[in-house]
Amino acid sequence: MDAPGPGDTRHFRQFCDALPEAALLVDAEGRVRHANAGAVRLFGNVCGHSCPLPGPSAQDGGDREWADGGRLYHIRRIRLTAADGSLFFLDWIRDASELAALRGQLARCQRQFSTIVENVMEGVTIAVNGKLAYVNPFMERLTGYDAATLLARPFTTFLHEEDRDGVLTNHKRRLAGQPAPPGQVFRILTRRGEARWVQAVSARIEWEDAPASLSLLSDITPQRQAQLALAELIRDQESRIASRTASLREANRTLETANERLTREIEEHERTARKLTAARKKASQASKAKSIFLANMSHEIRTPLNVILGMADLALRPDSQGQVDHVRALEMIREAGASLRALLGDLLDLSRIEAGRLDLESIPFSPSRVLDAALSGHAVLAARQGLALEGHVASDVPETLVGDPGRLGQVLANLIGNALKFTPAGRIDVFVRRGDGDKEGGCPEPEVVTLLFSVRDTGVGIDPEKRKAIFQSFRQADESITRQYGGTGLGLAICRRLVGLLGGRIRVASRPGEGSEFSFTARFALPQPGQTAPAELGAAPGAGATAGPPLPPLDILLAEDSELSAEMLLTFLVPRGHRITRVVNGRAALDALAMGRFDLVLMDIRMPVMDGLAATRAIRDGRVEGCDPNLPILALTAHGATKDRERILAAGATDYLSKPVNLDKLLAAMARMTTGKGGRASPPAAPAAKAGATPPGGAEDVPFDAGRAEALENLGGDKDLYERLVTVFLRDTPRDLERLRVALVESDTEATVLVAHTLKGNAAVVGASPASARARMLEMAARQGLTDALPGLYDPLAAAFGRALEGFAAKGLKPASS
Repeated sequence: MDAPGPGDTRHFRQFCDALPEAALLVDAEGRVRHANAGAVRLFGNVCGHSCPLPGPSAQDGGDREWADGGRLYHIRRIRLTAADGSLFFLDWIRDASELAALRGQLARCQRQFSTIVENVMEGVTIAVNGKLAYVNPFMERLTGYDAATLLARPFTTFLHEEDRDGVLTNHKRRLAGQPAPPGQVFRILTRRGEARWVQAVSARIEWEDAPASLSLLSDITPQRQAQLALAELIRDQESRIASRTASLREANRTLETANERLTREIEEHERTARKLTAARKKASQASKAKSIFLANMSHEIRTPLNVILGMADLALRPDSQGQVDHVRALEMIREAGASLRALLGDLLDLSRIEAGRLDLESIPFSPSRVLDAALSGHAVLAARQGLALEGHVASDVPETLVGDPGRLGQVLANLIGNALKFTPAGRIDVFVRRGDGDKEGGCPEPEVVTLLFSVRDTGVGIDPEKRKAIFQSFRQADESITRQYGGTGLGLAICRRLVGLLGGRIRVASRPGEGSEFSFTARFALPQPGQTAPAELGAAPGAGATAGPPLPPLDILLAEDSELSAEMLLTFLVPRGHRITRVVNGRAALDALAMGRFDLVLMDIRMPVMDGLAATRAIRDGRVEGCDPNLPILALTAHGATKDRERILAAGATDYLSKPVNLDKLLAAMARMTTGKGGRASPPAAPAAKAGATPPGGAEDVPFDAGRAEALENLGGDKDLYERLVTVFLRDTPRDLERLRVALVESDTEATVLVAHTLKGNAAVVGASPASARARMLEMAARQGLTDALPGLYDPLAAAFGRALEGFAAKGLKPASS
């Protein structure tokens, strides 16, 4: 609504109408020239009238307030000048009642907030850039510092040094808008130097246009102290509980260990019970087998003895003169003697194999000749039984191989003899061919040949459940077999072990009533160039030669440290016209050879100072002035194994004899060496196998002089000489036992070997075989460096020699005078 008047106010009126609140356009005289809709509603039509608003004069400007009817209005006057220079005023009227109410409410809230903040029992702080911008009175009471002091320093000054970095880091992260934990527990230092625990809850705010951290701090010192005390109590209780738990666990482990041990003991007792039951069963079976074996052995021995004694008695009876065919009687006696010899040979072979004393030879031989010899030995019996006995050698079997033909022939002979025994009619065929794994192009060892031998018969056969038993010692497939066919049950057991020594295996295939086929493999070496099989199988060097014509008197150097062995040789050789010079070690032997001439040296191998091997090498190397390097040297050794023979002959010995020395073999060897019959013996090849390595030591249950018969045989049956040697044995043995004990105490291995060697040889000379075996065991242990085992071997050795000494003394023999 407009009022007439000077000046162009059109633009002012438009501006006035555009305002949302009431507005009046007033001229310089104070009259309303225009009122917008809001002003009309508030004042009515006031155009042309004086301005209804109280207040300053028309010339005044600025803001003022006007209350009317309980409402409050805010008036802003704006000075305006028209184009013609006329002056106008625009009164802009806004209702400020609500704003006033809000201001009042804000004032009340401010008063209330101040009252709360100043009286609250928690600290309120505002921190900006590491310094406090506000603290409430509680903080003054908590720290003992006034607000000015708290606001003047960095807030970290009032924190415990261990907590400063953590609180400051969270403060900086919070101001930078980075994630920071809202709550934190730390310590504040009071003016009196005390540390108070507080729990702070912080948030980021804007304070005076800058980011700040608002924190509410609660004093939790009592609670924290209670927590620490409780934690200490908990740790103490946990420690006690852990200790008690550990004790209980240890007790539980102890119980579990005891339970496991008890369980193992129960299981061990159960296993032991089962083993005892099995052992009792085996012992019962062994006892039964032993009884059957003894009965069979008694029968097998008595039968040929009965023939021998019976035919001899029949031939010698006066009333049988002219009625007995003496030639036939002698043939029967010879056959019976051969049977006995074979039986004893089986027993000795089995004993040697089980004792580990059976060495195999390694000499050239012809497999076909070995087979022919085995077949020839049984041809008469086969013809007598009406059986066909034939051999078949495959074309791929080499004509010459290197091995032990004697043991191979023994296995073939046993299997052929077994087939003859159990084949009432039909035929027996023996086949020889190369083994399947030894065909051309398939042998992993080019220098070794595997042969497969098969003995096939058309005999009674063997039940399947009895096949395993036939290869056991003293066992046959059935007791009825012994009654029907005879035999001791040793043959196949010996075959199995000999085949094992030959590097093979033995098997049997059989059906009752259809016959059997025994097959075995054996491994042999190919011969070296120039090696050929001999026409006949001969004995090894130094074995079994018989004495030739009487020897002329010889000058003999005897190198022997054993008084007993030396006396035996002197007693045997001196009466036969030989001149003997005796020394006790290899060094003395070299000195004697340098001073005089000798026809022969008898050289013991094991001697103190210098042994026989070193002395022999010195002679052969020409290191003895005035001594012929080719002087005959006969080595005397207590070791008869093939490897020992190799070592002796390789050292230069002309020949060797094993102790105890057989005197007939000694004379034969002396004759062969001094009359030019045969040159130096060649060392035999290494044995292909050996049955074990431990000599029998359990001699407590045999007579102390179990080897007396063999000792007498070695002495040519000279009982007077034997008794003289026993007296020397009685004199020297206690002294030698003491020397051995001292050597063991002083851990002198060399002295132990020498003394044990002497004791072994002396015991063997007088036939004290159990004592000799014990000495041999200790000597071998000392040689092998088994020092820990030596003390345990001495007591059985001393006991065995003690029994020998007591046994000889009980026979009235006394020690020789020194």
